[in-house]
Amino acid sequence: MTTKNRVFSRLFDDKKHAAQLRAEKRKEDKLKKVALGLVDEFNYEYQYLQDEIGRLSYSVEEWFDEKFDEFYQLRSDLRSVYLQNSEAFITTADVAGDLEILNQIKDKAEELGLSAEDVYPDWQVHFDDLEYLDQLDSKFDDQVAELRSIGLE
Repeated sequence: MTTKNRVFSRLFDDKKHAAQLRAEKRKEDKLKKVALGLVDEFNYEYQYLQDEIGRLSYSVEEWFDEKFDEFYQLRSDLRSVYLQNSEAFITTADVAGDLEILNQIKDKAEELGLSAEDVYPDWQVHFDDLEYLDQLDSKFDDQVAELRSIGLE
């Protein structure tokens, strides 16, 4: 049948045309029912799926590289300072002689009936700083142990 004949048959043969339209409509309805039924079977709604894919994409494509670079730099810094002593901080052992001298000043001053501050005005501040250094040195050692406990060498 030619296009011309089909057009004219649809224009003038209403019964045939209406029947064909109804058949097409039933076919569409069946497809819709099947499609709607299958849509209900998805594990995740499409919008949620897109959101999750977006989150994973960001994590894999950008976030990981940024955080890994930060982690690597921090790991290197911690390793350098705490395990390789790149900063060469002063320790309690370095000033053990100073503590002995402060104690001698105090003893000699007391023998003369004076306070240690009369002989050395900064005696108490100097002594307090050495005690604080001892606390910091101990905390530093604890932090080194903590880094080693998580495998940083």
